[in-house]
Amino acid sequence: MQIPSIHVLEYATQILSVILALLDDSDESVQLTAVSCLLMILESSPNDAVEPILLNLSIRLRNLQTSMNAKMRASSFAAFGVLSNYGIGAQREAFVEQVHAAVPRLVLHLHDEDISVRQACRNTLKRVFPLMEIEGLLGPLNTHSFLSDHRSNYEDFLRDIAKQFIQHLPSRADTYMASTVQAFDAPWPIIQANAIYFSSSMLSLSDDQHILALYYTQVFGLLVGKMSRSPDAVVRATCSAALGLLLKFTSLCLDRVDSGRRNHNPESTKD
Repeated sequence: MQIPSIHVLEYATQILSVILALLDDSDESVQLTAVSCLLMILESSPNDAVEPILLNLSIRLRNLQTSMNAKMRASSFAAFGVLSNYGIGAQREAFVEQVHAAVPRLVLHLHDEDISVRQACRNTLKRVFPLMEIEGLLGPLNTHSFLSDHRSNYEDFLRDIAKQFIQHLPSRADTYMASTVQAFDAPWPIIQANAIYFSSSMLSLSDDQHILALYYTQVFGLLVGKMSRSPDAVVRATCSAALGLLLKFTSLCLDRVDSGRRNHNPESTKD
């Protein structure tokens, strides 16, 4: 269905109110139709029609991004990206908070089992990252790793973006880690694997004692458990690689501690 833009401008507020209500419908097919309509309506809706419900739309779309229906995931990720066009006025600060809440999931579904979801996440990350006004985040989006569908390239991207998050957004590391660890129990093995590698990358690059105290032992234990019990090869293989990251990090930390002790106690180096 194509709604003439002249009618969208005239009735945008009413149309968007109906769509907002339908996004909460108990019937998934109704929700999917609502998201599809939202994508069309947002192409020509004026700011004053979207701004009052911008945050409500954001929250509804985030709730739909974990749907088992791949088309629903792709459409809700895409619509969230389009909403960023409206997150520039009075609601900017609040919308950026919604972006931060969505970032871990966007990063994980960048390597979703469905190609259309991957592309939607790529497009949306390119739309929302500039709102954070952190130049370091834009570089990884211009790499082959970001655009590739190969798992090895995706893992390169995860290490790269984890480094940027730790360096430029240390205050967000806690919430990003919490969201990522929750995805260890995602219904898709590939998303579990993505969460395992992303969280381990964040931990292996962090020197924040609060973050390490909260998550290192927890993540390490989960990796060991999943490596021995998961029926999915991608999860077991990723656990092995992620443990390598954490063990290498632990070794470096011990080397630093040992070096520091020798520097403070020169006598200990003498026979």
